[in-house]
Order: sequence, then C-alpha cells, then structure tokens
Amino acid sequence: MRDPATEQLVHHLQRPPGDEAADDRLLWIADENALHNLAAVTPAANLTLVSNRFDVAQRARELGFTARFSDFDFSYLADNSIRTAVYRISKERPVVYHILNEAWRVLAPGGELLLSGLKQEGIKTYIEKAGALFGNAQSRKKGMVYLGTALKHHAAPAPHPLDSKQYSELRPIETSQLDFYSKPGLFGWDKIDQGSAFLVEQLPGILLGAGRPPKSLLDLGCGYGYLTLMTRDLALERRVATDNNAAALLAMAKNAEHYALQIEVVADDVASQLAPGFDLILCNPPFHQGFSVDGALTDKFLRQTRRLLSPQGMAVFVVNQFIPLERAAQKYFPVIDTVGRNPAFKLIRLARG
Repeated sequence: MRDPATEQLVHHLQRPPGDEAADDRLLWIADENALHNLAAVTPAANLTLVSNRFDVAQRARELGFTARFSDFDFSYLADNSIRTAVYRISKERPVVYHILNEAWRVLAPGGELLLSGLKQEGIKTYIEKAGALFGNAQSRKKGMVYLGTALKHHAAPAPHPLDSKQYSELRPIETSQLDFYSKPGLFGWDKIDQGSAFLVEQLPGILLGAGRPPKSLLDLGCGYGYLTLMTRDLALERRVATDNNAAALLAMAKNAEHYALQIEVVADDVASQLAPGFDLILCNPPFHQGFSVDGALTDKFLRQTRRLLSPQGMAVFVVNQFIPLERAAQKYFPVIDTVGRNPAFKLIRLARG
C-alpha cells in the first residue's frame, strides 16, 4: 500500500534527464514508509537514498538507486554538501530529531529540507521544530498530508540542536531479568516486552514436550535480541538472529558481545536469504509497516517460517490474544497448537508435520 505522505514528496525527487548537476545533490531519507513508493521515483546520478530498513535499501538498489543501509548514519557526508534533503517523518521522536540535526549539518547554504507526514503523526510539531533549528519553516497542507520546507541560510553549526537523546549511541539498560544494550527507535527499546517474557517463561516446558532438543535457533525479527539472549543456557550448536532494522542489528551484535555468545547477526528481509534447516524458530512478529497495520507482513513471516523450519522443527510465535494468527497459519502449517495463554498473550506452536 502506497504511503500518501511519501507520495507528496515524489516530484521533489525527480529531475529532467540530463539535469543532474554535480552540485545539485539530493538525499532521500527513507524508512519503511517508503517501500511501496520507490518505483514511482526515477533513479538519478545525483540522488542517494539512505534507509534504516534492509528491504527498502535492497529494493532501491534493484531499481537502480544509489542506496545505503545504515541506522541513519550520515557521517560519510561532508558538512554543507547536499542541496536538497527529503524526509517523510518516522514514528520515533529521537529518530526524527537526529535526522533533522543531521540534515542541518549536511545541507549547503541555500539548501532545502522537505518534510511530510500526517497530523496524527506529529508532523506539525516537527515542522515547528525544523523551523526552530533552521530559523525558518513554511507549512502547507495537501489533502491529508502536511508538507514542510526549511531553508539553510548559513554554514555555521546549528546554534540549538534538537534533543535526539544521543540517538546514535547504544545505551546500557538494566532490568531485574537482563542487562542489555539498546536505543530509541526499537520496539520496547528500554524494557522487556511482556509477550516475549511470557514466551521465555513457557519455553522450557514447550521444549520438554517436544522431546528432541533443538540444535539450531533462529530469532526471526530479533530486535535488540531478548529472545536469543534468554536461550543462552540451551545447548545450541547454532544461533542466528535476523532483523530488517539497522538499529536492531547494532544492538543485537553488541549484546552478543556483552554476553560472549556466538550469534550470527544477519541483516535481511524476514530471513529471505537464509537457508532452511532450523530446529527452533522464535518470533514476536510485528504487525505494522511504518504507521500502518500490514497483514501481508504477518503472512510473510509465516511463509518464511514454513520455508526455514527443519522437517522435525517447530516455531513458537507470541501474539496478542485478539490476533487470529492460527487462521492465517493454516495456509502453511498442518500442526498449529496453542501451547500457552495468559490474559494478554497466547503462544502458538507451528510445525510442518
């Protein structure tokens, strides 16, 4: 499904053929909201896309874009080197503030920042913040989308950078159950998700009931790595943790190092590039793509889980009670069991037979 806020920015990313001056560098800052709008933009030599989502960067490269996958790391760009930066706002405030600060740094004097988003996403506030940072900002509404424009008038450092909570840095989090590294922008970044905790609590009994102990684990959509880290007492020969989010991969790698665990940390789009053969797959699946609920994403997680399981393997998903995962899973799995339930969550075991 196309994102209307991204659609309103598309024409700003287009240049007539041949009108691609070296000093007219365009930067497209794209998170998951951009995925279904990529094909509407024609790649150009002076246009670079930066995304914190592996699938967006991968698809952009397939379409011919110059694309970089990172946790919105713009350190490779020199100060005052970009003519136009285009950004459809993200969900997380520290991410947005980090990007606005970096946009100021990399834009050349006379350069322009273009923002878009919906009212309920906080776009009006973000345009005001851009105005405070740049010293000016204009706002207009087109349909349900708000568009903001801020111009950089001089090359001096920003006098009052926005408080991004030091977004670029991982920070240590201490809980009664687990110490770990994480950062804003990740799901449940500074706590232990209750659904994942329920899965971990019930997992020993689920594995005991399965009989055959697993030798390999895949944490599908690992986040900062809670599920993988909590299997550290299992005698596994192989642990793989994968995510689409660059920040999640940084945190997972740091936590593997912190606990001296041998974990393969893989950037991928729902493990699409991994070979099958996992005895155990654990998953607390996302149900949103950007700001929108995405049923196709759930289906993709189930389809990939079916492909990746070993013949005798099993997957355990944790979802909210109201999510009809069992119904969606019937297309892929002959064995579907509810193996745990509490007032908020249920655990669904999936197997190939």
